[in-house]
Amino acid sequence: MLMRVDLAALGSSELYDESRYSDQGMHAVWREMRARGGLHRQVTTDGQEFFAAVRHADVREVLGNHTAFSSAYSTMLSVRGDGDAAAGAAIHLTDPPVHSELKRIFTPLMTVPATQRLAQGIEGRMRELFDTIRGRESFDFCAEMVTLPMTITGALMGIPSSEWPVTGRATVRAMGGTDAAESDRQRRVGLFEAHTTIMTVLGEVLEDPPAGDSVIGRCPRTAEVLNDPDRDVALLNAYAFLMGANPTVPQTINQMLILLAGDDDLWSWFTRQERTDQKFVDEALRWASPVNHVLRRTTAELTLDGTEIAAGSLVTAWLASANRDEEVFPQPFRFVPDRSPNQHTAFGFGVHRCIGQHVAVAGMKTFFDLWRESVRSVSLAGEPRHLVSNFLNGVVSLPLSVNWR
Repeated sequence: MLMRVDLAALGSSELYDESRYSDQGMHAVWREMRARGGLHRQVTTDGQEFFAAVRHADVREVLGNHTAFSSAYSTMLSVRGDGDAAAGAAIHLTDPPVHSELKRIFTPLMTVPATQRLAQGIEGRMRELFDTIRGRESFDFCAEMVTLPMTITGALMGIPSSEWPVTGRATVRAMGGTDAAESDRQRRVGLFEAHTTIMTVLGEVLEDPPAGDSVIGRCPRTAEVLNDPDRDVALLNAYAFLMGANPTVPQTINQMLILLAGDDDLWSWFTRQERTDQKFVDEALRWASPVNHVLRRTTAELTLDGTEIAAGSLVTAWLASANRDEEVFPQPFRFVPDRSPNQHTAFGFGVHRCIGQHVAVAGMKTFFDLWRESVRSVSLAGEPRHLVSNFLNGVVSLPLSVNWR
């Protein structure tokens, strides 16, 4: 049950304060904001103003109108000032027509037919990972399955399997803090170390790039699109793809395991299915909403949902809020495994809708099929621990008790 929240008492920085996200209490805040309507004026802890779109229709407008809401600045509230160092160079930080040119380089690797060819390798690698925990009655799922996202995207990215554990840990750490008790300085140091680790791994791979049928193998072609000799465009795009690929799948799975472990009726329904279908995956994505928000900057003065916004303003689209919008989803706080239609925004919307969505869905279907095949029952062995981040809805520790088949 959601508690009613007094937004006036919270002040104007309730959506930015990352400490609030470690206890998963934000849905009550978003619900109150949706009820009030309009966009909401917010401020970061260092005084930067931004607007928050929390209703489904407003989120789709912000994400779908790339001419009015530009991506060529930053996609995360934590990166402001002069904007992201990769702004205008990395695929997710560009607008059409440049974005379209960059996208064409990578799209052939992630079409439905290309994903079908990848599926067999994904299943084989995931089975091998399952074998490392099979038979163990209790374990921390996050710790033991740190390479799970790389079983899906590692080969496609072109990253050697020997680097999968370090990149798996670093990508989660790079999204936020892993301990709510960390000081600001500790968190900044941790984030710096994580980003440095990722850049080092990707830089080494790019020195001897893999074949052109991998993402990193194609990244050097991005430098041909952008005349930008002052930045390593290939490295920036490799980084963008890795950071985009790793969070969505494992965090959706983590959130679903928490739900399955605590809902006997849902577990019973889940185990009766022969295969995991698209409806279940879509509802898992809606429910988990692994990315809380994305950031845009306005290119001109405009009005959205009755709110006047000046040119150059920062606007956040809260995907997690949109995915619980009562106007779009009947019983939004109930997991409905066969929900249809399901207009979730977990993959974004518009020209920046996730390029790797087919690969992500294939990976999740494979995981849930293997979990159903392998596990008789599952329960929580302790309290899950969440990432301290207003950007990623992440789980960093998930103690499970498992009864294997």
